[in-house]
Formats: sequence, C-alpha cells, structure tokens
Amino acid sequence: MTRDVLAIADLADEEIEEIFRRAERMEAALKSREKMHDAAGTIMATVFYEPSTRTRLSFEAAMWRLGGAVISAPDMKSSSAAKGETLADTMKVVSSYADLLVVRHFWDGAARLAAESADIPVINAGDGSHEHPTQTLCDLYTLRRAKGTLKGLTVAVGGDLKYGRTVHSLVRALARFGANIVIVPVRGMEFPGWLLQQLADEYAYQPRIARPDDLKALAQDVHALYLTPAKPHQLTLFTDAEFDLEERLASAEPITLDALYMTRQQRERQDTPDDGVEYLRVDKETFQDPSMRHTLLMHPLPRTGEISAALDRDPRSVYFQQAAYGVPVRMALITFLLDHRAAAAATVAAAPRAEGTIRIGPRCANPNCVTRREEVASERRFRLRRESNGGGHLVCLYCEHELRIQVIGNRKSRHFHVYDEPMYGYLDGWMRDGTLVIFDSVKQAEEAGYKPYKLGPQKAIMNAAEIERSLAELTDAILADTPELNELVIIGIKTAGAYLAHRLVERIRTARGVEVELGVVDVHGGSDAIQRWPGNGADGEPVPIADRSVVVVDDVINSGWTVKEALAAIWRCGRPREARLAVLVDRGHRQLPIKPTYVGKHLPTAPHERVRVRLRELDREHKDTVVIYSYVDPKAA
Repeated sequence: MTRDVLAIADLADEEIEEIFRRAERMEAALKSREKMHDAAGTIMATVFYEPSTRTRLSFEAAMWRLGGAVISAPDMKSSSAAKGETLADTMKVVSSYADLLVVRHFWDGAARLAAESADIPVINAGDGSHEHPTQTLCDLYTLRRAKGTLKGLTVAVGGDLKYGRTVHSLVRALARFGANIVIVPVRGMEFPGWLLQQLADEYAYQPRIARPDDLKALAQDVHALYLTPAKPHQLTLFTDAEFDLEERLASAEPITLDALYMTRQQRERQDTPDDGVEYLRVDKETFQDPSMRHTLLMHPLPRTGEISAALDRDPRSVYFQQAAYGVPVRMALITFLLDHRAAAAATVAAAPRAEGTIRIGPRCANPNCVTRREEVASERRFRLRRESNGGGHLVCLYCEHELRIQVIGNRKSRHFHVYDEPMYGYLDGWMRDGTLVIFDSVKQAEEAGYKPYKLGPQKAIMNAAEIERSLAELTDAILADTPELNELVIIGIKTAGAYLAHRLVERIRTARGVEVELGVVDVHGGSDAIQRWPGNGADGEPVPIADRSVVVVDDVINSGWTVKEALAAIWRCGRPREARLAVLVDRGHRQLPIKPTYVGKHLPTAPHERVRVRLRELDREHKDTVVIYSYVDPKAA
C-alpha cells in the first residue's frame, strides 16, 4: 500500500513538522552546495495537464538535487490524452516507469483518481479548484520561518476564494495549527459553502469575514484590522447585520494582521462573466500605515495585477521567497515519502474515510468533479456527513463538494423513499446494517428495480381557486412593500417554486405593466449562478443580484434547509440590498430561524405529515392542488 499526498489532511500535524525540519536541513545543504544522494536510483514522473512554472520546476529541481532523476510530461496536450486516453489509463502506464508521481490536472478530484490507478506514491500538484497541498506546505514554511510559529497568527486571505485551490488547502492547515483566519473575498468569489462547513465540522473553526474595502481603510486607521465577529458565512443571510467598517469600529477589538495572502483571479475556472467586478488590489498606499509594519505580503504566484510591482522590494513582500522555498520543502516531502514508504501504509490518513462511505450513490453535483468526467472504478464515492438536526449530506470523496440526499433505498426490501428529516433514523439504521442505497432521483431508483414505500391517505387542502387567491394575495403584499419595481428581482427555487415565481411575475406585469426580472436557483444542480427564466431575455446570462431587492419564492417551507441553501447561492452571486421570502404553504416544524415574509396559507401539520404542491405545469392531469399525506412505516414494507 502506497502513501499519497492528495490533500493537506493526508499529512498529520507532526508529519508536517517533520517535513519542516527536513526542509531546514535541505535549505542548509543547498546553501553549502552539499551533494545529496537521498533519492539516488529513484525516478520521479511529473505529469501536468495544466500550465505550471514554479510547481513543476521546483519539484524537478528538488528531485535532481536529491540525486534522483526525472521524466516529465509538461504539456499533456501533446500526449496520448489528446487521442482520448483516460486519466486512469495514463496513470497506470506512467506509474510503471517511475517510483514517484506528481500530477496536476484541471478536474477537481483528479489526484485521487490518479492515486487509485497508480501503484506508486502520488503527490497532488493541484487538481482543479480543489486543493494544492504542497503549495500550502511552502506557505506554512514561509510563515513559520518569518514569524517563528503558526499558532496565534492572524492571516488575511484575499481575492478569488471560490476557485483558488491554494487557499482551499491553506485555510484548512491554518485552522489546524491554531491561526486566526480572515477571509476577504471579491464579490462573487467567496469561499464555497461546503468548505466553510467543513472547517466548522472538522476543526470547530469559523473564519472571520472582512470585505475588500476594509483593506483600504487600513491605511487611514491606527490599528491593523477590525473584523466582524467570527461566524459561519451563511449565517449573515439571516440577520440584519451590516458590514460597514465604521459601524464595527465602535465595538470590535483591533487585531494585528501578521500576513496578507493574496490570490489571483482564476479566470480559467470561472463559468460566469465577471464584468463590473472590482478585483482586490494591494499597492504601496495599502501598506504604508505603521500598523502594518510587521504584516507579510504573500502570494502563490503568478500574479496578474493584484499586487503592485512597486512592493517587490519591500522587505515584507515574501512571495518570491515563497517560490524559492518550493525546492527545499519539496525535497523534504520527497525524502519523507521515500523514507516512510513501508511505515506510512499503516497510518495512511485516507483509511477513516471508508467508514460510513456510500458504495452506490448519485452523481456528484460539482460539474468539474472527475467522477462526472471519467468513469471511476471505485464504488466508494461518498461519505455521509451527519447533522445534529437529523439531516444528512453526502460528501464526495474526490472533490469534497456536498450534495443533499434525495432518495434512499433498502437493499433487502428493494424499496425506496424520498428522503427528509423524519427518515434519518431509517437512514442511520440501514447504513449500520449495510443495506443503505442512495439514489439521484426517483427515476434512478425505479430503473434499479426498487419500488416506492406506500403512501398513506392523501387529503386535498387547497384547490385551484384557493391557490390562485393565495397567489393574488402574495402579489398584492409584494407590491405594497416594493415602491421601486425596477429594482426588484424575483427568484424561484427550482422546480415548483420557480413556476410559482413565474406566475407572480405575470401577475405583477398584468397589474402594473412592469416586466420584473425573474431568476431560477437550483439548490441541487451544482451551479451557483442564478439563471434567467427561459425566454426572459439575455438567455444564458446570470441574473444580477448585487444591491437589488430580492424576493425568493418556494412552494412549501419545511425545515428551512432548502431556503437556506438557496439564499447562500444568491449571496455568492452578489449581496442584495434586501431579501424577502414568499411561500405558498408554511407547514411549520422549521429547524432554522427563517421566517417567511409572505405566506399564502399557514398549515399546522404533524411532524410525520408531508405537504405536496401539485401545479398544472408539472402535474400529469394539469391541475393545481395542495395535498397532505404521510408514508407508511418503512419497516412494514
């Protein structure tokens, strides 16, 4: 069994410390021009599907300095990949030529697939927007060399935090080593919600949030930085707290900023235009205040305008030193893997991931995940993240994106059930006894030969006329609260909520003669963009959200988790001036503190009862109705 480094979590804290001690020895040996033979007789293969300067050359220089040899494929466009060869086949072949494999790829999770296919140690040199663990080793080494420690440091991470794989690895490591993290995202490029949730779950850590304008304020204030209280990013969606810096000066405590870590805009990974977005830029004015005299300026490079060249000679600018440390740090990692080949198999960090892993499940929701781009031989594709509220999410083992559980089944009974919170007890029990199956959809379950658990009695509680009256009341209430309709955007939660939103927009057009912009958010589709309603002008372009009045529409509010995820997706697309929620039915039993602004009908229900809105656009009989029902106990099936 080989030892791979695919994510920063694959290295324990004490192992990172050991790598740093080795790096210090390597650094001293390089300065004294000592000839080393630690890797004599060993071949390293570097296979890069994406461009690279520092990572590839520093790896290759490290291997040569250790007395080893290198075979390199720096441009896979000129390889058999251009003929259609799969990543898995390439890794199997190359691993027979070398003793160590370094891989960079544009798909999230590609490094794990490479490790599954190769029979030699694999090092992840960057996989899509997922992780870049060896860059993080260089970053941590730079910080510790400059500051003497990592614990207690305050590091601000700014720029493209959505697609920047270097910061995805870095914040995990900083949290583990007890540093304080400040995130300064550019609008629309915030940290993915799944990553922030992982920081909270795995490290009990919640980064602090600042906005780009806060950095400009540093040059005018005597303190280093004023920040919002630590809290998960999404929780700001449910409060009225503002992010204006001067409002925080009265109550917040000053925090000394030890380092500012900037990232470039990852344009090659962005799926939506960034027109009109002002990217974060650091210049001499930002760094001139005495309060920042000890603040390091870091960057994984290459830079594309976010750091002024005038700062290159500033002793606090250490980004070129970061790049130079790439050689001794990667020399240390190579010797670590070579020396620990036998012992590492017993302590490989990936072993615990098998517990609670789903063997048969849906496709990952991340469109750039390797599992959606290439066939994956392993049946272990997800692990279950349990929630204290009774819910659960699937976490992709390759790219770590999360997706909500849709349909669960039992292998023994060959029955399936649409998943909701009351089903958690069954999910937990079926997982323990090895009978749990998770499906993408009801259709997938039916195609697999599973039958649905029987429905109990159904009772109609709203007919078509009552639904229309409720929509009329919702329309009137929205109009009464919205004096400027040109600033309004209505966003429906796919699927039923989107059709209800469309009806509300049509009612507004009839009543006021105004075409209100209509968007659709898909909380399960893997895309953060708010799409326009088909045929609603500028097809294919996302709906602008920033500084607008948003009304989110859904058919039924149950626990509140769907609305929470929809609001999070909206927030990632831009900060609205205000957000209101309109639902046709509120059945109670909410687990999150989300209160709808507009409700068509309040319907008290028992916890085991469910409400379904059937709309003429989606119903086979083209009828509008709302029914209440329950499922027969699954154990009876």
